[in-house]
Amino acid sequence: MKKSQFILVSHLKEQLLGFPAIVSSLEKKDPFFIEKMISWLKAVEDILSTHSISEVSEIAGFRSKILAGKISDDRGIHTKKNQLKITAALLYEAQNCVLNVLLPHENKMNECREITKQLLALTAQSKTQVYHADIKFEDFVQKIWWYILSDNDLRIGGIKLKSMLSEMDIIMLIADEIDIQDFS
Repeated sequence: MKKSQFILVSHLKEQLLGFPAIVSSLEKKDPFFIEKMISWLKAVEDILSTHSISEVSEIAGFRSKILAGKISDDRGIHTKKNQLKITAALLYEAQNCVLNVLLPHENKMNECREITKQLLALTAQSKTQVYHADIKFEDFVQKIWWYILSDNDLRIGGIKLKSMLSEMDIIMLIADEIDIQDFS
């Protein structure tokens, strides 16, 4: 079973959108900067692990460098400063690693989004699928997908989507892109 590209992209984007706050916490000398960075890395690790993406080990390696900064022969303030220096030095590398994982998946999703928009426009023009308020939205989206797969002119686009995404992702993409007014 294919893992959800839609969910992967949205979760990684969410993490990257939260990254500037971590940088700002460094800038403001927030005493919880290191903990925030470790928490961010752990959240990214969980996402990558869930989707079986090998860069999970690189992210875990960044986290290990920060944690290793706690272990020192010196005790006291120098340990905390050392760990702060290590964490600050890893900021760019960590976000760049996540960005490099995200970009190919995001590009693929954008390509599928364009195909979906075209298929929805053609389906709406056919006037064969009409939305009524008594139909559940999820059922209508499923009906649109089945129509795309059964229509001779649209099937090729549907097959292309199926080759790139899981059926769940396709349904979510259709739901995300559909304009119900086009089908009313």
